[in-house]
Amino acid sequence: MSNITPGHVRAFQAIRSPIYENITLASCTINGDPGVAIVMMDFVGEDKLAVMPLFVAITEKMEVDFPGEFRSSDGDGGGPKNPREESAANKATVTLSPR
Repeated sequence: MSNITPGHVRAFQAIRSPIYENITLASCTINGDPGVAIVMMDFVGEDKLAVMPLFVAITEKMEVDFPGEFRSSDGDGGGPKNPREESAANKATVTLSPR
C-alpha cells in the first residue's frame, strides 16, 4: 500500500526539474509550530500570489510512521546539515517501534 498520489509524483518531478523557477524554501507554521516548507509560488492576479505547499519538513512534535518497522527518530531533525560534511544521510537513525 502506498500513500503516494500522482500529485505527489508531479510535485517531486517539479522540484527536481531545472525548468521550474518558482519553487522555493519558505518559513511557515505547522499546527502552530515553527516549520519549513518547499512551496511553488505563482502570480494569479494583480497583487495576488498563490502559494502551494509541496512538502513540509518534519517538526519536533510530529510522529511519522513509515510502513513496516520504521519510525522517524527523535532529534533535532532538518535533514543533512551540509552535503560536504560526512554523509549525514548514511548515518540517519531510526527508532524501531515494537509491533
